[in-house]
Amino acid sequence: MVRRNRTDIEDKNAIYHIIGKGVEGAAIFTDDVDRNKFVQLLQKMVNFHKVHLFSYVLMDTHFHLLLKTEEANLSQAMQFLNSSYAHWFNYKHMRKGHLFQDRYKSYLILNFQYLLNISSYINLNPVEAGMVDASEPEKYKWGSFRYFISQKDAPPWLKITEFLQLCEISTNEFINFIKKNSFEKNKKIDILLNEITNFNQATLPKNIDYILAKADKYFGNINTNKNLRNLLIFVLVKEGYKITEIARLFHITRQSVLNINNKMQKNIESDPLFSLWLSNIKISLLS
Repeated sequence: MVRRNRTDIEDKNAIYHIIGKGVEGAAIFTDDVDRNKFVQLLQKMVNFHKVHLFSYVLMDTHFHLLLKTEEANLSQAMQFLNSSYAHWFNYKHMRKGHLFQDRYKSYLILNFQYLLNISSYINLNPVEAGMVDASEPEKYKWGSFRYFISQKDAPPWLKITEFLQLCEISTNEFINFIKKNSFEKNKKIDILLNEITNFNQATLPKNIDYILAKADKYFGNINTNKNLRNLLIFVLVKEGYKITEIARLFHITRQSVLNINNKMQKNIESDPLFSLWLSNIKISLLS
């Protein structure tokens, strides 16, 4: 299959969740000098490429960004950030070769509830990693959440007010939302899986076409979002819809449906981001 060019899905005023990872899980930040340099370059990217940055967090082996592009230039902006930092990092650490795994992952945000939840996921990465206490996620220095607590210290290139307006939420409501989610980080993912498996069939829309239409309305075209498509297939299988009917509507084979179902089960159990997406699908499409 021919790989789609990233520019094919870039647009003006589009909102993205960006993930950049070190090659083979290697650390991309070894000390605060590295992190400070990345933040400096992040500021330059925001200013030069007209990017509105809503949330960010720097971990040892990866980083997360939540941003909006004024122009259809995500690839250019991220190329500047990643290549500039990789060049500086390699020079500082006297190394050669690739620093980042592939280029980066980008997920288009088409739902403001999803935007709010992704911001929570990003800001709570340090809690998930045990780097700060669940009661004080704002204590992590290399993330954006602390600036929501103390906005007078926030850099002007972090668009806190715009983000809150998009989510239609106040500062205090957002802080409470993050804090509440922080305390729930220890819940097992299988609770969510059990909820979906045991969901009352009588309350579900019976027509798969209806669910797909809602997915298109709330999340966008499933044909250009592979993760969304696969999670939808997973949900439909768990809800007891016929495998052959799912295969027909998604234009794939019956075996492909089963393979996707097994793959998503493993992803949900191992990656909190997939469980977050699954929760959003359940709330938006099955209620």
